[in-house]
Amino acid sequence: MNLKKLIKLFLLAFGLAMILLGILSAFFANISAANFILIFIGIVSASFRFLPSNKFTRFYTGGVIAAAIIFLCIIYTIVSFKPQSADGSEDAVIVLGCAVIGSRPSNTMYARTYSAIRYYYSQNSDTVFVVSGGRGPQEDMTEAKAMQKLLLDAGIPQSQILLEEQATSTSENFIYSKKILDEYFKNKPYSAAFVTNDFHCYRAGELAKLHGFKNVRCISAKTPKGAILLCYVREVLAVLKLWILKN
Repeated sequence: MNLKKLIKLFLLAFGLAMILLGILSAFFANISAANFILIFIGIVSASFRFLPSNKFTRFYTGGVIAAAIIFLCIIYTIVSFKPQSADGSEDAVIVLGCAVIGSRPSNTMYARTYSAIRYYYSQNSDTVFVVSGGRGPQEDMTEAKAMQKLLLDAGIPQSQILLEEQATSTSENFIYSKKILDEYFKNKPYSAAFVTNDFHCYRAGELAKLHGFKNVRCISAKTPKGAILLCYVREVLAVLKLWILKN
């Protein structure tokens, strides 16, 4: 078997694996754009096994290679980004919402919320938290309510937790949280940090600056291993949207 056939067989196997992963992950978590992206990547990869050798195939291959290069460049930007870490002096901490599966917080939400709890107990027990996130179509409660419960269960006083239950995107997390904090601090200067998973730090930081937060710092939570692929695939498209639309 020659090298060309081996490559096609590898791409077929890889493509089928991506399609299967995209379908299965939809059953164990909320359906998201990442599921469809994985399936699309799988279809594109598998298609090389059946393409004839002609001009269209060469054009198609060139397009796929160009898309792969852009994909890898964005992945490098996300992975290599080093955020300015919170130092314990922050007046406010915004905990960015993520999926609630029914009424159960996802593993990524647990990671974010526990990072906020560690910050409270190890760095600053006087800070005020904004838990930010609305309710998605597959969620039985708002993301903010789910995170509030975790913070309360950990012993953080309710008086130090502010709810933001409208946001449906990272941009809105910062837009609505800033309104709440401006009102809370009566428009006096305050310092802030946000909590999110490591894959999300770059985009969240850029959007925080875009929506009026100055010198905002980051409290980074590790991405659960089982969610890494889906999170990074979805984040690539979100970063591309940020670069193009500034949103």
